[in-house]
Amino acid sequence: MRRIARGLAVLGVVAATVAPVPAQAQIRLFHPAELGIRFNPDGVPGQCGGRTGDQWAEERTWTDAIRFDTDSRPGGCQLAFGVYDPDSDLEGVSLTYDLRSTPGGDPAQCGNQGTFRMPISRGARTFGPAVRIDTDSRPGACNLTLAVPQIGQTYVALDIQYDPDGDPAQCHNTGRSWAETDRGPVTIGIDTDDRPGGCRLQLRLRVGTG
Repeated sequence: MRRIARGLAVLGVVAATVAPVPAQAQIRLFHPAELGIRFNPDGVPGQCGGRTGDQWAEERTWTDAIRFDTDSRPGGCQLAFGVYDPDSDLEGVSLTYDLRSTPGGDPAQCGNQGTFRMPISRGARTFGPAVRIDTDSRPGACNLTLAVPQIGQTYVALDIQYDPDGDPAQCHNTGRSWAETDRGPVTIGIDTDDRPGGCRLQLRLRVGTG
């Protein structure tokens, strides 16, 4: 019994002398950045397909595809982007989207034209201003340009997958490409009308390495 008591006493002393792990030595939880797309119809819903509403995809994960198929039916598609960055991994980084009508085309097919920053928010998932695509049989199209014009110490790229699922002439600069500071912006053209099919777009954010 004395040996057991002595052993328990020793264990008690050891347990009492173990110091708590310093806060700075504790494991830090990783919260990846997320890329958001807001995509909604403002007329006949069938013109804006794939994943509508709001979606958020963690970095290195492709977003669900959105699909442009605007034509002579009423209305068009509202589109906006944002970045959620809970760990401030994108500090000093800027990402932008720009919508312009093609030269000589009907500018009314491309609403709220201009260049807008994707808001990079640590506290909440938010979107920038919406642009509007309503291409149809009128002349011209809309060019959507995605860019990473400024970058901090961290490498950031925006991967773009853009493909037709019908008449390929409705979708300009298709295939896979990526926007980053060294490579410059990427522009895709949206010219859907009454021809068969539409254009599918997916994006992926990459942070930290090439």
